[in-house]
Amino acid sequence: MARRWRRRGRVPPDLTSLFDVLFIVIFAALIRAAAAQAEVEDAVRKQPAAAPTPAVPLDPASLKARAVAAVAAAAQARPTVVVRVTATGSIVAIEAPGRTVKLDTPLLEPSADADVGVTYLGDRSVDLRVCRVVALQLGVADLSAYLVVVAPDRRLVDLPHALFDGLHHDIDRCGVDQRGIAALVEPGP
Repeated sequence: MARRWRRRGRVPPDLTSLFDVLFIVIFAALIRAAAAQAEVEDAVRKQPAAAPTPAVPLDPASLKARAVAAVAAAAQARPTVVVRVTATGSIVAIEAPGRTVKLDTPLLEPSADADVGVTYLGDRSVDLRVCRVVALQLGVADLSAYLVVVAPDRRLVDLPHALFDGLHHDIDRCGVDQRGIAALVEPGP
């Protein structure tokens, strides 16, 4: 009978203590790694910040030359769209790379004020401004990818006052309204 007890009484070794030891070793390694990381972060924080290199102030002439070069480079990189405007105040053509659109879009309207004569339509409606007309005709959301050249068929001093002022305002508004770069260029040399 004593033999039976020994065979049945044999209990496999208990692995609980082995798992406990393994857990303790891993936990200690994690704590040690976290402490080492904290030491590195403290050392980085305690290092004095490098003093920024003071910028050398440029003279106004150098700044202007650099600004003009930057604007010229930005304009040069964009495809050019030419807007043909008549002295009577109509857009007659939009010339884009690979296509020309013929139009007869008025920019002026008779004014109720006899002293004024005509008024610029772009002052009344955003959709009647030169750059907006161009964007609509090209089918683009804005003109950020283009250089718009507004080319009247007469010298600027020969244009009606309302057209002269309106075109100048549209050049300024092109950047705000359509995110484009625009220029007003007179005919001739």
